Amino acid sequence: MINFRTLTLSVSVTLGAVMALPGMAIADVKNIVLVHGGNVDGSTWRGVYDQLTAEGLKVTVTQLPMTSVEDDVAAVQRSLDVQDGPVLLVGHSYGGVVITEAGIDPGVKGLVYVTAFQPDIGESGGDLLASATSDFTADKLTVTDDGFLLVNDDAFLSLAGNGLSEEDALFLARSQAWANAENLSHKVTSAAWQDKPSWMTVATEDLLISPELQRRMAERAGSTVIEITNGHMLPMTNPDEVAEVIAQAAKAVN
Repeated sequence: MINFRTLTLSVSVTLGAVMALPGMAIADVKNIVLVHGGNVDGSTWRGVYDQLTAEGLKVTVTQLPMTSVEDDVAAVQRSLDVQDGPVLLVGHSYGGVVITEAGIDPGVKGLVYVTAFQPDIGESGGDLLASATSDFTADKLTVTDDGFLLVNDDAFLSLAGNGLSEEDALFLARSQAWANAENLSHKVTSAAWQDKPSWMTVATEDLLISPELQRRMAERAGSTVIEITNGHMLPMTNPDEVAEVIAQAAKAVN
């Protein structure tokens, strides 16, 4: 069972119903596909994976190449193609851009955004970042001559790593995967949340994607909103609570 002492159940549901989180639910949708954020890899989902699989859910973690958004959507599509039934698609951070496009697959029954970008058609992650006050600016990045980027160590520790131990934050910073800088300027061509139910877990202390922006995107999309008090790396800092939201979303879709 989930320990809720660290979970802030500040829940706003745009359709007027309150989403109760009484305990890990047995889901109607059994297949969960998890998509990680930029510059990290699927291992950031390990704690969430462990919780969901312990409840009998089939969990697939997609590894993104991050060479382009199109390549990342294709990687998720491969994961979707091998599922044996309907899917709940989950994205963290930049992964929200990817699931917004990949989620149009008819097998996807709902989407969960974990402190993630939730763009509309014609928007990019960079557009969304620019629309809200944030300390995550271009000077925090190292960009190579061939157009790939990393987040500078100090910025990663302070902006993405708040809530993590210093050791874990430093390891993530030093083990980053190079990501195509153009991924931040990719304009989304489809928005699966327009036709499918969606959830957003807002990290109230996020210093990378501001909580204000997360709430605004979720309100526009009509998403169910659950607020968790911590920083950007919720899959690592609060895996029990994130897994609970995913399990409840899987039970709600059909």
